[in-house]
Amino acid sequence: MKSIEKQLNLSLAASILLIFLIFWWLSVFTIHHLTEDYILTRLEHDTLSIEKHLNRSGQGNQMPAVDYDAINPIYAQPDSGHYFVIQLGDHLLKSLSLTDYPLYLKKSPYAISHYETKGPAESTLLVRRFVGDYQGQPMILYVAEDHSPIQRTLKVFDIMVGLFALITLALLYLSQRHLLRKGFKRLEPIQVALANLQKGEATQLDPADYPSEVSELINSLNQAILSASTQLQKSRQSNANLAHSLKTPLNLIYQLLEDPALTPHAELKATLKDQAQKIHARIESELQKARLASDTLSVQPFSLSEHLPDLMDSLQQLYPQTRFQLKGADTPDAHLPMEKEDGFELLGNLLDNAAKFGHGEVFIDIHSDTQPTVIIEDNGDGVPTEQLDAIQTRGHRLDESVDGHGIGLSIVKQIAEAYNITTQFDTSQHGGLKVTLTF
Repeated sequence: MKSIEKQLNLSLAASILLIFLIFWWLSVFTIHHLTEDYILTRLEHDTLSIEKHLNRSGQGNQMPAVDYDAINPIYAQPDSGHYFVIQLGDHLLKSLSLTDYPLYLKKSPYAISHYETKGPAESTLLVRRFVGDYQGQPMILYVAEDHSPIQRTLKVFDIMVGLFALITLALLYLSQRHLLRKGFKRLEPIQVALANLQKGEATQLDPADYPSEVSELINSLNQAILSASTQLQKSRQSNANLAHSLKTPLNLIYQLLEDPALTPHAELKATLKDQAQKIHARIESELQKARLASDTLSVQPFSLSEHLPDLMDSLQQLYPQTRFQLKGADTPDAHLPMEKEDGFELLGNLLDNAAKFGHGEVFIDIHSDTQPTVIIEDNGDGVPTEQLDAIQTRGHRLDESVDGHGIGLSIVKQIAEAYNITTQFDTSQHGGLKVTLTF
C-alpha cells in the first residue's frame, strides 16, 4: 500500500531540489555576467582614453606614442594587472606594464569582441578587442585586466549562495513536512473510529473536525455505520419475531409428548421427541447464523463494568442458592471486543451452565489488559477429561437430570468462532469445569 504522505514528501523534496538548482544557476549566472559587464565597461573607458591620448605627431615613425601621463598610470607599472597592446599593421606597441610577456591576440570577425586568456604570473585576463583607425590605417587595440581576484571572490560568493539556498530550502522542506504531518494527523481519528467500530463501538464522525478534502469520505463512513446499525437492528427484530412465532407451536409439541395417550407408544414418543429437539436445535442454529451474518459489525460493545453485573443479577434471580463471585471487572472503560447482545448470550450460556452444574458457587475472573481474558469456573463435579471436547457438540448432555436441550455450549462455540475467540475447557481447582475465553 502506497503512503500518500511519503509520496508528497518525495514530490516536495524533488520540487525543492529543482527550485534550488534553478535559483543557484540563475544567481551565479547573473552575478558573473554583471561582474564581466562591469569590467568590460571599464575596459571600454580605458580603450577610449588610450585611443584619445595617442601621440599622433609621430615625427615620421610608423607607430604612435602613448602619453602615459594622460592615461591611467597603472598601465606603466610592470605586472600591474592592467595591460594594452596596439596592433598597427605588422607592428605591435605594448604597454610598459606588460613588459616582455607575449599576450595572446585573438582574431575576430567583429569590430568589438572579448575573450579570456592567461596573463603574467598565472593570472587570468579578460581582454577587450577593439578595431579602430589611426591616420587612415586600421588599428586593433587590445585592453586587458586581471580579473583573478574577482573570480576568487565570485567563487566564495557562489559557495555562500549555495549554502544559504540549501539551508533555506532545507528549512522550507522541514516546515512543509511538519505541516503535512500535522495535516495527516487530523485524519488519525478516522483510523481510531474504524478501530473502535471493529471492536464494537459504532460512533458518528463530525465532518467539521476534519479537512474539507475528506468530508465526502466522512459522510460516506457515517452513512455506512448508520446503515450497518439499522440493518443489524432489523435483522435482530426479524429473528426475534420468528423465534416468537415458532415458540408456541414447539411448546405445544412438547406438551403433547407428555400426553398419557402416547404412553403405550414409547417408540413413537421417542421419535417425536427426538425430532422436536432437532427442530429446536435447527431453529437456534439458523437464528444464530443470521444474527452473526453481519460479520460481527456492532453497535455497542459489551461493557464489563456495566453489562456483566446486569447479567449476573438476572442469573442470581434464576439461581438464588448460587453465589456468583466476580473479580477484575471494576475498570470503568473495560469492555469485550464484541457486540453487547452477543456478549450476553456467550457469557449467559457459560454462567447458566456453571450455575446448573455447580454446587452453589460460580467464579468469574476478568483480565482486561491488552488481550482480554474471561475465566468462568464452578465447584461442581466437573467433566471427565475424555469428554471435554464432546461437550461443545450440539445436543450433547452429560447430565440428563438437568433441564436443557444440550445446545448452550454449541452456541458458545459458534459465537466464539464468529469473533475469533479462543476457548479452552479444563478442570477447575474448585472441582468443576473451567472455561477460559481469550479475546
